[in-house]
Amino acid sequence: MKMRKVIASISLIACSLVPVACGGNLDNATIERSKASIDYADVENALRSDKDITLSMWAWSSEGMKPSVAAFEKEYPHIKIDLKSTGASADHYIKIQNAIKAQKGLPDIVQLEYDYLPQYAVQGALLDLSGKGIDENIGKLYNEAAWDNVHVGDGIYGIPQDQAPIAAWYRTDILQQYGIEIPTTWKEYEEAGIKLHKADPSKYLGFIDTASNRQFIQMLHAAGAQPWKVDGLKNVNFDLTNEKATQVAKFTQRLIDEGVLAPVAGGTDEFNRAFADGKYASWIDGAWRGGLFSSGNPELKGKLQAALPPSWGSTPDSVEVGEAGGSLLSVTAAVKSKEKQAAALAFINWINSSPESIAALQTMGGSLFCAAKAFQNDSKYSQVYDEYFGQRVNEIYFEAAKKINTEWSILPYNNQMDSDFKDIVVPQMKNGGDITGSLTKFQDRLKRYGQEQGFAVE
Repeated sequence: MKMRKVIASISLIACSLVPVACGGNLDNATIERSKASIDYADVENALRSDKDITLSMWAWSSEGMKPSVAAFEKEYPHIKIDLKSTGASADHYIKIQNAIKAQKGLPDIVQLEYDYLPQYAVQGALLDLSGKGIDENIGKLYNEAAWDNVHVGDGIYGIPQDQAPIAAWYRTDILQQYGIEIPTTWKEYEEAGIKLHKADPSKYLGFIDTASNRQFIQMLHAAGAQPWKVDGLKNVNFDLTNEKATQVAKFTQRLIDEGVLAPVAGGTDEFNRAFADGKYASWIDGAWRGGLFSSGNPELKGKLQAALPPSWGSTPDSVEVGEAGGSLLSVTAAVKSKEKQAAALAFINWINSSPESIAALQTMGGSLFCAAKAFQNDSKYSQVYDEYFGQRVNEIYFEAAKKINTEWSILPYNNQMDSDFKDIVVPQMKNGGDITGSLTKFQDRLKRYGQEQGFAVE
């Protein structure tokens, strides 16, 4: 396994990433001291035990998980799950931060996104679950990239729930109108975009989202640019000006200048109306996006087609894929007893990998792309015909998941990175801008912040 390591720093346990005071029910936990005291045999025993245990759990998608929780409690009645909804994901993280700050009230289990996992792991708020036999016996149940995502340094801080490999959706009605084929490489994408915009200057083949770093960062990910590399618990090497990163920056700027991509803030009503009206002929995002089109854009039924994202190589076979989102379940350091630790790990593994739970999770609007191999290797899921798209879209998403570039590191200060990205890079995402030059300033800001927080930065 190519382990995707995430940096941490013991000095960050002073809680500089989130304004909290560590302590209380976390016992001033550090990364070393938040190590679970269980191994795989304990996890197996937890399911066979007859000792009554109740586990508290916070999740923003609690409604969709209720059928799986009920199935688990029916099979293992001695383990009860007190599942609480935390509202929207933004509210969810505020509640977690407030619980840590108050030094009490943190639940036994929390739902997290991969990008948010490191900041809680380095604070010692989560249990390191890397006991004997756990990596070997549980890790094999999940997609390799997803399993890498739950590692911080050499520790395991959760169990993958879903993934968000990048896919592309094209307005086939627009492409057919102008005699354009779905592109398979970025070179073809550029040529198709120039043709479309020249024929109708009010239309763009796609857009570059200026509301967050997600789209541009996943382009770096897919291109193998590795803008930062991490090693162990405190060492990071930034390289946002390497050849591949520069290639992506220059190419993105060129696409903007040529009218292929429109720089626009996604997520607004204005943007959504523009997409529905055909201003943008493609949307590149995490696979979860596909499940939202049928409910959000019913008028586009039969007009959208899913495909693999464009390849940075010369052929579609060379495509590598980035990620945009995805979630996991973690056990918090508030869980002290060995029995509860084992039961919590047994539960989060069961709900994320058992065939019964996976079937139940598919009731979540069909948008949950499970990280478990039991989902991704099952033909009954890959062969599902989607009437909205008029194709077996899961085949596309499954193939994308196999092509995720695992040579990637997650920074443990994603919020800071996003803020700096908006301040420095986004203003240059315009016609005649200088995205390439902005990356040097972006890198300098990230390096300075890391040094201020105690990271060993090169």
